[in-house]
This record gives sequence, C-alpha cells and structure tokens, in this order.
Amino acid sequence: MVTPSQHTLASVKVPNVRVLVQMLQAIKCTGKQYCTVLMGPEGLSVRWEIDSKTLQSSIFLRPQMFSEYQCSGGVRVFGLQFNHLMDTLQVFASSGHELVLKYPNANMQLECQMNEGGNGSVVNMYAQLDSQEMPIPKDLSDYWQDPSSYFLIPGSLLKETIEDLEWTAIGSNNSTVEVRMQRQPRRLSFTAQAAGSLQIDFPVGDLGGFSCAEALVCFSYKYKNLRTALSNIPQKDATGVSSKVSIDAQGLMKITHMVNLQHIMDQEGFMGQAAYTESQVDISRTGIVSFMMVAEEEGADGSND
Repeated sequence: MVTPSQHTLASVKVPNVRVLVQMLQAIKCTGKQYCTVLMGPEGLSVRWEIDSKTLQSSIFLRPQMFSEYQCSGGVRVFGLQFNHLMDTLQVFASSGHELVLKYPNANMQLECQMNEGGNGSVVNMYAQLDSQEMPIPKDLSDYWQDPSSYFLIPGSLLKETIEDLEWTAIGSNNSTVEVRMQRQPRRLSFTAQAAGSLQIDFPVGDLGGFSCAEALVCFSYKYKNLRTALSNIPQKDATGVSSKVSIDAQGLMKITHMVNLQHIMDQEGFMGQAAYTESQVDISRTGIVSFMMVAEEEGADGSND
C-alpha cells in the first residue's frame, strides 16, 4: 500500500499556476471536502470522490509539465481541503510567476512559495496548507468488466450537449440521461427526460472512434454527475480537448479528457499566439482529467427498455 513519506521532501516548480487552477476546476470538488494528492515519480495527481462513491474524478500531470520535478523515494499521499487549495492557488495565479510546491515540511504541511519582483527588489509570497492523512480512494476501475464499448469525441461537443440538456433537469434532483450506442447502423444519442424531454443524436462523422460491444448498449446516468464530468472541461471553449467515453458490461462509465496544456497557455497569452493543430500535440505536455461514474440501477441489465 502506498503511504505518505515522513522524511523525503518532494518539490515541484509550477511554471504556470493558471493552468493548474483550470485543471483542478475541472474535477469540481465542492464545499469543504478533502481531495487526495499523490506526488510520485510518475507525476502529480489529485483525486476526489462524492460521498456516495458513485462518482470519482482526478487530474494527472506528468513531470514534464513542471519546470522542475523532484520526487524520489516513493509516492507522497496526503489530503487537502479542496477550497483552501483552490483559494491559495488563485492568489498565486494572479502573479504569473513560477510557484514552488514542497511536501512535507516539519509540520506535515504543503508549502507554497513564489518570488516576484524586479529592479533589485524581491517580494516573497508564502503559504502553508495543513494536510491530513488520507487513504488512496478505491478506484472504481478495479470493478471494470469487459466487454466494453467506447467512442472518441471532441470535448467541446460533449460540453455543448450537456448544456443543451440542462433545461430538462430544472426543478428535478433525480433527472437522468440515457446514453445509447447502437452498432448497426452506427448511432450515438443522449436522451434526458425529467421536467421535459430532449434527445440529441451525435453526427457519426464527428466521432474519432466508435466501438460497440453489443448490438445495443444503453445505460442511464444521473444528470448532475454527467454535468460535473462534461461542463467543466479546461479551456474557455474546450477546444484542444479530445475526450474518450468508455462503458463496461455493467454500465460503469469512464470519461477521459486529454487536455493540450500548451493550448491553454496560448489562450492565456503566456506562450505566444502559435496556432494549435492536432499534429502539434505532445503527449508529455497533455494533462489528463478523468471521471468514473456508476450507472443507475435501471440500466444494470444493459437496457432501459
């Protein structure tokens, strides 16, 4: 079992704090809930799950996304109150300078430090965030059952779809969205029915890939869970985001957003105005936002009919 290191310091330098803030906003942890931070040789991950454990979310950044990444001797695992982490990072993000994150200090805190200034004067910004011991959340993917189905789609199209379905959920706390995949002819649709009813069929030509394990795959999911996974995609217009949606034999859904972090920096004006094309994507500079969600019981047999 991975446990926090009590002795070895992990230190990373974040060249663009706004990128980190946008990635964290995507997992939509609310209130005073705690998230689990993992700092290890393979990269930095932040994970969160709702109390019912029917929805999990996480971000993952590879070491190449940091100007300096020192994390030897295993993985550090600790909990932080999410809103404290976000409020602190947003203060540093207003500067645009490099941010240093270190864990743990003598009090098992996360240290945040930034130096800014010029003309011989330097201002040091400093913060310490209390951590608490946290276990690694049980990964829903451990329950994954094949055969599975999937489709590849631009993140912007998913975001538009869930926003279009929002009016059907007004006044309802239990509204659901039926996700239906059909093998022949190929068809993908999202249908919401609560205060109103709306079905959206996706143009097959907009799908980068499509694989349906059965003649018909059909499960329902809570609208609020899908909204969490699809409406907060990083980047102002969700361009530069490629999304993969996979559904296992029991309806467990995994949504993976591959985020071109260079494109975010271009939009923010930090790295020039170079045009973005798919061929320019560097996997080492791609952030990953993932969600796992459980289907509603009515879809457990693979059909809502």
